[in-house]
Amino acid sequence: MLTNLYFVRHAHSIYSTDELGRPLSEKGMVDAKKITDLLLQENIEVIVSSPYKRAIQTVEGIANHLKKDIEIMDAFKERLLSDQPVADFNEAMLKVWSDYGFSLPGGESNHVAQARGIHVTKEILKKFDGKNIAIGTHGNIMVLIMNYFDSIYDYRFWKQLEMPDIYKLTFYEQHLVAVNRIDNESRTKSSGYTIYKRSDIQHTFQQVDLNHQRMIGTVTLHDQVLITIEVDLLNDCLQVDGDIEHLKQLMSERDLDMDYMVFFKEMTKFFVENKIKDPQKYVEKLLK
Repeated sequence: MLTNLYFVRHAHSIYSTDELGRPLSEKGMVDAKKITDLLLQENIEVIVSSPYKRAIQTVEGIANHLKKDIEIMDAFKERLLSDQPVADFNEAMLKVWSDYGFSLPGGESNHVAQARGIHVTKEILKKFDGKNIAIGTHGNIMVLIMNYFDSIYDYRFWKQLEMPDIYKLTFYEQHLVAVNRIDNESRTKSSGYTIYKRSDIQHTFQQVDLNHQRMIGTVTLHDQVLITIEVDLLNDCLQVDGDIEHLKQLMSERDLDMDYMVFFKEMTKFFVENKIKDPQKYVEKLLK
């Protein structure tokens, strides 16, 4: 099943040294209402948040509207850069992103912060499989989580984030298959664009019966069979076991243009006409 995690970077807050209790500013409260409006269109079923007040306040609107409790998860709090004042915040951020093992005094390295973020993310994927989950969190820990699944989400990506911002990460089990930005009114031109989509979909041709002109093929993702197709050329029929519509949600644009029924039928004809008894071995040899 597909699981959607809506990572919500908190809205603008009133700066103070009280990380836990720092509230949203007046502008932040206005923007948080826009976040609520956007999330109301996403069929949110579960709401979790960092324990920090600014993150909670940003997703509080959707929770109140849906009459759902916010589940507080400590691991979604912002990464601790240092336990001492930092002279140049941007320079410090660039340094920790340049060396994942480096940490400032009393702070978390990228590796350490990312590890806690990924641990709780995987717990959520397992606990709420197939659901839409809104997560109130913070920019740096959010990008570190995204970076675990793909390194294109890096320091430069973090720098261009809005405040607030929403990124929808779509997973098939524990595998990231798509990332979309759920846009706010300030950047409507990029609303809903797909930043990244990977499917790792493979086609296998398990067996062919040359005499009866039949073949069984599968479509797999990370070694898990999504659909099985049995082609019978003599009777001009196909039998499909699986969920085609589910599969289409995982495909790249190139795969979306492919008619799987036609593809497997044509491959069966090719194998039969050329008397290829071991189609999978034949295809693997071609691809070497």
